Amino acid sequence: MRICMVGYNMNEFGGLEEFAVALAVSLKQRGHQVSFLSAAWGPPDNQYIRRLREGNVPFVQIPKWLWLPTSHWHTKEKIRAVTLWLLTPLIVLLAGVVFLVKRRSWSQSFTSARNWLQGQLMRHIIGPDRYKPLTRLLLNWWRLRWRPDVLHIHGYTSNLLFVIDWAYEKGIPVVYEEQQTPDPQFDWWRGFEKSINKATIVVAVSEKSAEGLRTVCGVTRPIVVEGPLIPDPIAAGWHKDTTPSQGDKPIVVTSLARLYVTKGLPYLLEAIAQVRKIHPTTQFHVYGDGPLRDELLAYARQLGLDGTQIFVGAFTQREELSRIMAQTDIFVMSSILEGQPLSLVEAMSYGCPIVATTVGGIPELIQDGINGLLCAPGNSNCLAQKICALIEDPELRMKLGREARQSYEKGPFQPASVCNRFISIYQDALQRDRLQAEPQYALGN
Repeated sequence: MRICMVGYNMNEFGGLEEFAVALAVSLKQRGHQVSFLSAAWGPPDNQYIRRLREGNVPFVQIPKWLWLPTSHWHTKEKIRAVTLWLLTPLIVLLAGVVFLVKRRSWSQSFTSARNWLQGQLMRHIIGPDRYKPLTRLLLNWWRLRWRPDVLHIHGYTSNLLFVIDWAYEKGIPVVYEEQQTPDPQFDWWRGFEKSINKATIVVAVSEKSAEGLRTVCGVTRPIVVEGPLIPDPIAAGWHKDTTPSQGDKPIVVTSLARLYVTKGLPYLLEAIAQVRKIHPTTQFHVYGDGPLRDELLAYARQLGLDGTQIFVGAFTQREELSRIMAQTDIFVMSSILEGQPLSLVEAMSYGCPIVATTVGGIPELIQDGINGLLCAPGNSNCLAQKICALIEDPELRMKLGREARQSYEKGPFQPASVCNRFISIYQDALQRDRLQAEPQYALGN
């Protein structure tokens, strides 16, 4: 079977990327032909691109020289600045017209002409993101060269719906996997049903996500629920220190999260401020990066916290995760929206006691007081209380960590189990596609 996976981009760190790459490599190891196509350019030292190539999975992306000027905002700003400088004579001419017709000062006329020309350039030439037409060209080329049997699209909200439309036009069966839980409070799902119902099969990452796909996105196609893929770190040789932390050793609280609005990190900062008043030596580390970094650092300062010690950046090597988890006493997830968070299952696999919120598929993994502690989303007081409870009770930490590990062992998260499930899904998609393609003959005459 020839499976082409499609992703939006390869972030430096992310659960979606981790899952997609692990699945691609595992399928390749099981003898299937797998390739990975990205709608955005990524540097060759990106940990996920490197792992794909090490696993002999072909990685296809838009060339850097084409992607930067068409889809990278900072490059667009540089192009705008250079273009305006080159068009200075035209700006002067336009300013002269404004000066004579509207009788403004020369400074006002020049600024008005420059702003107008800049707006036209950004609106019609430089500003529009061209990733969709470029990705369609890339898909057409890869289809002719590699000839996939099925596409597996790793979607996040609406950013790859156009790939479903493309595949529908070409007659290629599509398995579309939505990594988020549709929620009407976020305006990301408008018009979703126009494309999503062209997919052959839709995969949800949790029962909650499947419900959202039906009710919020209007999905009528067959929906399959499939959880994340997490290789067993203990089987790979990692060993956790089961000795409770001594009284003089600071407790380390870890979170793995992109610095993004859905991760609820302002609430985590508020919880950290409360915990530090009671347990001032507790260390908090958030591993990840993203667009809210400056905003979160400013909010940390407002709360009297050193944000640079909390937001330590993304780890760029898979091997670093084992070191991070070896130092972790408590794992916390403060999200306000999730699908089925990979980092949570990672924490379970490492036997970490967990404090998390009741969003997306998290309650399907964590039972409050059994294998972790749960809080309502956006409740920083609860987060602080649950973290303090674990800091003050080493035996509870040990118990919840053991239960979390056992839940991982009993769950369908191992590569073999997940691969078998997806092979079945791909075969089902191919079968459905063949049935739809067969001519329907009228009975009788």
